[in-house]
Formats: sequence, structure tokens, C-alpha cells
Amino acid sequence: MVMSAVHVLLAIGAGLAGWGTVRVIRGRRRLLTGLILLGATGSLALWAVLVLHRFAPAASVVAGVLLFLLLPPLSLLAAGLGLLANGVALTRREGLRVSIAVAPVIGVGVITLPLIAFQVIDPHPGTPVWVRVVVAVATLLGVLVLIQLVSFVGYTVLCARAPQRPGAEVIVVLGCGLRGHEVGQLLAKRLNRAAEVYRGEVAHGGTPLLVTSGGQGPGEVVAEADAMADYLEAAGIPGDVLVRENRSRNTEENLRLTIEELRARGLDPLGLPMTVVTSDFHVLRTAALARRFGLDAQVTGARTVRYFVRPAFVREFVAILVRHRRANLVAAAVLLTAVVTVSLSAYLPVGLALLQ
Repeated sequence: MVMSAVHVLLAIGAGLAGWGTVRVIRGRRRLLTGLILLGATGSLALWAVLVLHRFAPAASVVAGVLLFLLLPPLSLLAAGLGLLANGVALTRREGLRVSIAVAPVIGVGVITLPLIAFQVIDPHPGTPVWVRVVVAVATLLGVLVLIQLVSFVGYTVLCARAPQRPGAEVIVVLGCGLRGHEVGQLLAKRLNRAAEVYRGEVAHGGTPLLVTSGGQGPGEVVAEADAMADYLEAAGIPGDVLVRENRSRNTEENLRLTIEELRARGLDPLGLPMTVVTSDFHVLRTAALARRFGLDAQVTGARTVRYFVRPAFVREFVAILVRHRRANLVAAAVLLTAVVTVSLSAYLPVGLALLQ
């Protein structure tokens, strides 16, 4: 029986790992790829524990307890406390805003999820059935979101750090706000990464255009694209390769108006290999928009400044959840149906017996 389980887990883990690897190689930068790789990691970890049990039963028990019983709740606790602490630090630095409050709210949810789950695993005597059902549904929905969050963070970092294929004829760097007329830390990291990509293309014999994309937002005295181009020129990028797209207000407009700028120059943006530079947390959503516009684009991410890492990833994750809300609603409906069905099948016979 154990050997059968071992073989099944190995087959599932290897299959998922192969599928995920193929998607990574083909540039399938989607949340599904992250979920596939997470499933492969979990399956292979459980397989390794079962194999270890054959040779060292005591060690396998310790490994299983650490990996599957202690690590998940401790990781949740650490992540929740980190989100709360980071939310407090950001509020002191930038004031209380909805975008900043998202991270600590999720942090509270992450901390309380194991406590809620414990109520399902070991319910108190006399707890009403409907309470158990509600708690079970809330736990499963929380686990569903957490699985997606782990997949999103892990795969986003992997995509952001992946080496770029040379051969881009256009490099696009996305704006993210100025401090008056100056480039802030977050944007500076994007620009430095864009300059690095440009120099890499030149070293391979290329002569790409470099598009700075960003309009003038509230509180900004110049368009982001102009400040970005000035920054790059000061860093040694030739001015004649810079294209300033200075009308966009969000990521979708960044790409759409960049396409218009390139077409105005007589170029076909849909036929040009392109590299889009943004922040690491923003890679997956940017890649999805690039696919929607039909661009032959690879997306690379600059490292996010440390104090902004947690809220940036959480806020981006929430945006992706909203974007894929239909799929999540379907998953939630399936979970709800499963829990209600199991609950009814367990308690309906008891109820009918009491009525007789």
C-alpha cells in the first residue's frame, strides 16, 4: 500500500514538474504555472518522506512533522506578523491609505487562519452543525487563497530573476510615479535594470530603442517619461535611442500608447522582439497584458525596495485575484458545494433518526 502511494506521488510530482518546466521554458508566465510548480514541490516532498520511511522511520516522522505540521502554521504566523509590522511602518512613512491597509488586513487573516482551522479539526462539544460548516468553508477558502499567494510570490520571483534572451529590438521601461520631478527609489531600480538590459543588447551587437513610458500624474511637475529619459541619459544611455511615451496613466496604457509611438515611427510593434522592464512584483500582470496586445515580449523585473516588498506583492496579488475573479468564484462554489454535501451526508441520517 505504501509502495503504491510512493509510486503515485512520484508520478504526480514528476509529471507536474515536467509540465511546469515546459511552461517556464516556453515563457508561459501565468499564475497556473506557479500552481503547477507548487503542486510538484508538495508531491515530491511527500514522496521523499515516504521513501525515507523505508530506511529511517523515526527520521521520516520528524521530517513529516516539520514539513507538513509545523512549517505551514509557523510560516503563516511569520508572514502575518511581517505583514502587520510592515503595514505599521508604511503607515508611519506614507500615512494611512487603502492600498497600504490591504497588507495588514491580510496579515490578520493569515494569523487567524490556523486558529479557525483548529476549530474544524478539533471542534468543541456541542458546536452547532452550521457553525462547523461555516468554519470549514472559511478555512478551505483561506487555504485556496494562500495556495495561490504562495504560487504567485514564488513564480513571480522566478520570472523576475530569469535571464533574458538577447535579441530585443525594443526595450520598454514602465513608469511608477515621481517625487515632484525626481525619480524615486522604486522607479530608479527599474531604470537601472533597463540600462542593464540595453547594455547587454549592445554587447550582443544590437541597437535597440529604449522607450520610457509614463504620463504626468497628480503631484508631479513633469511627465514620468521625461524624468526617466533624463535619468537614463545621465546614466550614459544615448539620447537618440530614447523614445518618450508621456501620456499613459496605468500599465495597460503604458503598452497601448507605446505601440502607438512605435507605429508613428513606421515600426510594427507586433513583429518586433521586445523586453519590458518593470518591478519584480509586477511581472506576471505585465506579461498578461503584453499577451493581450499580441506583443512578442519578455518581461523582466527590477528588485523592489525592501520596505515596499510585502505590500507591493500583496497589492499585486489582490489585483490578480480580481482579474481572475470568475475562476476563483467557480473554485469557491465547488468548495462550498463539497463541504455542504459532506456535512449533509454526515448529519442528515442523524437528523432523520431523531425525527422518527
